[in-house]
Amino acid sequence: MKISVTRKSETLLYAAEELKKYLLLIDGACAEITDGEGDVRLGLLSELGLSTEGVFDPMIDDVIDVSVDGLSGYISGSNERSVLMGVYTFLKSLGCMWVRPGKDGEYIPKKDTGSHSFTYRKRADYGFRGECIEGGVSYEHVLDTVDWLPKVNLNFFMLEQLVPYNYFSRWYDHSYNTLREDEKLSYEDAERFVYLLEGEIKKRGLQLHSLGHGYFYEPYGIHFKTNKFEYTVSEKARNTMALLGGKRGLSHNSPFHTQMCLSNAEARRDHVLWLADYIEKKPYIDFLHVWLGDGANNQCECDACREKTVSDWYIEFLNEIDREFTLRGFDTKIVFIMYNDTMWAPLYAKLNDPSRFLMTVTIQARDHGVVFSPERYKGNIAPWKRNNINYNNNTAMMLALHDRWKPFFDGRSFIFEYRLYTDHYVDPSYMDVSRIMYEDCVVLSELGFDGILTDKTQRSYFPTALPMALMGETLFDKKLDYEGYLKSYFESAYGKGAEQAREYLSSVMRCLPPSEIREVVDVTYEDTGMGVSTKRGGVRGRRDLIPTFEKVYPLADKFKEVCLEGAESEDPCHRKSWDLLLWHTEFVKLYADFLTELARDDIQRAEKKYDALCDYLSHMEEKYSLEFDLQLFARKLKSMMK
Repeated sequence: MKISVTRKSETLLYAAEELKKYLLLIDGACAEITDGEGDVRLGLLSELGLSTEGVFDPMIDDVIDVSVDGLSGYISGSNERSVLMGVYTFLKSLGCMWVRPGKDGEYIPKKDTGSHSFTYRKRADYGFRGECIEGGVSYEHVLDTVDWLPKVNLNFFMLEQLVPYNYFSRWYDHSYNTLREDEKLSYEDAERFVYLLEGEIKKRGLQLHSLGHGYFYEPYGIHFKTNKFEYTVSEKARNTMALLGGKRGLSHNSPFHTQMCLSNAEARRDHVLWLADYIEKKPYIDFLHVWLGDGANNQCECDACREKTVSDWYIEFLNEIDREFTLRGFDTKIVFIMYNDTMWAPLYAKLNDPSRFLMTVTIQARDHGVVFSPERYKGNIAPWKRNNINYNNNTAMMLALHDRWKPFFDGRSFIFEYRLYTDHYVDPSYMDVSRIMYEDCVVLSELGFDGILTDKTQRSYFPTALPMALMGETLFDKKLDYEGYLKSYFESAYGKGAEQAREYLSSVMRCLPPSEIREVVDVTYEDTGMGVSTKRGGVRGRRDLIPTFEKVYPLADKFKEVCLEGAESEDPCHRKSWDLLLWHTEFVKLYADFLTELARDDIQRAEKKYDALCDYLSHMEEKYSLEFDLQLFARKLKSMMK
């Protein structure tokens, strides 16, 4: 058979190569790729004479249109990324499933492709479906995730910071690993990783999101790396930094956490020109996230800055960037953030060209065991007060504050959330977090948002990648049949033992219940600032939970024999899935040891169990590094002992 592409673009040729590769794996069907007439044509909707209904912004709106009968027909989309996702959608109709990143995460059935017929058209229900670099990751970890994203209908990746050295260095210095030595990653190596990953993201046609925090003071040669570095600050640079307690300088010795003196017109201009030069060098960036410095209660206290709210100064800064981008002919979209001080809407400033902008809205401290709700906070909202806020928030408050932004900006916005940052570690089964992620995606449109950017480690696939797979597939189609998808996922991942694997993980959830393990931050809203946060829940002192935890030991021991048998499977995907569960049976017992000492409130013994667990994970990390982030997990357990 022949596969034709409407033009020889990198992404369309890649889509054709993927179709060719997997058809060969499924039934040995040989194909050649041509730019002439083909049996299966790949191209954009407009190029194939198909309807473009529902396509308002081709960079954002994904429409997949597939019609193939007996390896004859077309695979099309609203953009080149959608064509690639259309290829994977067609392959899914043949029984393929990518249950986790990596070559051993793909289930490829044996099937007659010549008699297969499939017709499908769907516009994605949400325009933004992706994740941000986080945790401790290697170049290979991020690359495997980027490769996996379009296979589960996720459409973007964000490389936060100019060079995300701190995320890469956490892996290469092997913090929390008791066995491995520091590999001494250079800043130049991290720069090279960024360049290579940008190419891989664009090869797949994915939206490339870039920057965020950490670019402040780049115009003055101060490159954020980590807080471990010493920075040389010139007098000119110091004069642009926020005045705090009568002094200007780096906050916490970090340009990442230092705010700019926003009233300083020269400083704003320096940053505007730097950002424009940055896009001049990287015109392939689709969405430039222009955020302020991270942290709270660190805004400039000079008299000029006090004349306006931070949000008003922020809008002024954004308008200046927009003007410079327009002068240079850039069509790059700018994403601004509702976060900390900018949770409060401006008093008067508006964006001059709203079509240039999108908003991302952070939802941080909340009960991660509760699904998103469209309910708004109905109490009084205190006015913003400089350097007197507690930035913890919940969904109801953020929705109420987001509503107040709408007179100033009513364009597309999406959520920046943290459900898979460290909270998923309270659910070692991943079954509860998967359900919640699914329900979040279903209800999201009722909250008024156009998708999710999840801040998570790329190594979050242990024991399964189900939470992220569900996020991608449900954000694409919020009518996804949850039970039907789980059945298909487990069958693809485990083969004939699918039901046993699902029941085991469901039983682990009952033995180590996330709702009991989780600590929740509540916020009491007061007359000034965002309020006072307090913790509740958690395991400490909960001796009543010990009998529940103890049930995991016989469960894991018994299931280990099932895993050993499954790990002998001839199918590489099934074999790896069972191997992960085999490792999991030991992991949950050690985790239960730790939780039990917390329940006794014996921190000294809990620390010993923590050490034993981290030592075990250190021995396993090299083999399972893609699936599990030891660094973030260890940090989460440390916080549970405080």
